[in-house]
Amino acid sequence: MKQQQFEAQYRALWARFADLLAESSKKKSKKNAAARADLASEQALNTGADKSTEPAGYEFVQLYRLICQHYALAQQRHYSPQLVTYLHELVVTGHQQLYQRDSHLWTRIYRFFTYTFPVRLRTHAGLFWLSLACFLVPAILMGWASYEHSDMLFSVMPADQVAQMEEMYNPANDMVGRDSTRRSDTDIAMFGFYIYNNVGIDFRIYGMGIFAGIGTLLSLLYNGLVIGGVAGHLSGIGFSETFWPFVAGHGSFELTAAVISGAAGLRLAQSLFMPGNYRRIEAFKIAGKQSIELLVGAATMTFIAAFIEAFWSSSNIIPDAVKYIVAAILWAFVIGYLCLAGRRENATLGYVAIQNSPLDSSRQHAQTIATDANQASSVNAASQPAAHISGNRL
Repeated sequence: MKQQQFEAQYRALWARFADLLAESSKKKSKKNAAARADLASEQALNTGADKSTEPAGYEFVQLYRLICQHYALAQQRHYSPQLVTYLHELVVTGHQQLYQRDSHLWTRIYRFFTYTFPVRLRTHAGLFWLSLACFLVPAILMGWASYEHSDMLFSVMPADQVAQMEEMYNPANDMVGRDSTRRSDTDIAMFGFYIYNNVGIDFRIYGMGIFAGIGTLLSLLYNGLVIGGVAGHLSGIGFSETFWPFVAGHGSFELTAAVISGAAGLRLAQSLFMPGNYRRIEAFKIAGKQSIELLVGAATMTFIAAFIEAFWSSSNIIPDAVKYIVAAILWAFVIGYLCLAGRRENATLGYVAIQNSPLDSSRQHAQTIATDANQASSVNAASQPAAHISGNRL
């Protein structure tokens, strides 16, 4: 079955399940009602009683099982990543409604940073790499040019700002990272300044995505030129001993957050050019929710970077060697977190999806996700051939 036919046949079912999810979310504050719904859902899953005698929660559970089936089929038939992601989100949210109705605020925050944010970023990895290229390539080229020719930095920064940078990182400055106007500021005051300045940059990079993504690309390009130019210029005039130990620590969070903000802005633009089977306004709403998740994660990383910059990077009592070691650890942590966080739960939810599929009900205790998925596909092939096509983007 082609993806377009698959979507046309089941889109109404998916919409109904989404409506049930929304209704269930509104009732979360009513603990007794939630407890009764949990009991009804558990009974429906475990007893398989006749539909006519089931409590009201049966429809939700029945649709949840069908959504799990569709998710498994979409994976096996290699439908578009957008469709697979959409069904995956329905499975995840349905799983939460069934088993995590009473989760508290801190639990949801924990889940966001351990699952939602990193998985969302990896889902849109292509936009992340595009954003990284638009930032990193001009940074490297401008950094090399400014290192070889110190006057090159004046092409992207006015002379007074260049002088300010030189003052901040001059080895003779007893408060590295601060110019003469901020030497009297406390670390806490600088912490607030860094949050205001750097989070503002993230929001501007993201917000410019509304202009068909061109604004975001230009913002990334400009920030890459400036940051690379400053790094090359200060290194070229002999300020490496103060500049690099200062920026190495917080740079892992701050620079990565800027790139993620760019990916979030590009996600907005993508919905305008590639709405898939949605109307553009609907695609834009979906992209808005997803991009905000990326932006919140990026802003949090910038907040952490501001803390490190104010209380660690600016310290004169910490040896440079220690700063470099900590910087390497922080870079490894950021990369590992974004690449690995949420993968185990993602695999577990995929296993749950296949287990709850009627096509695989005879193999509830399969050993691996891959084996179960192949069995589900082979059983289904008897009634409808699977076509391995990419289909339209959702």
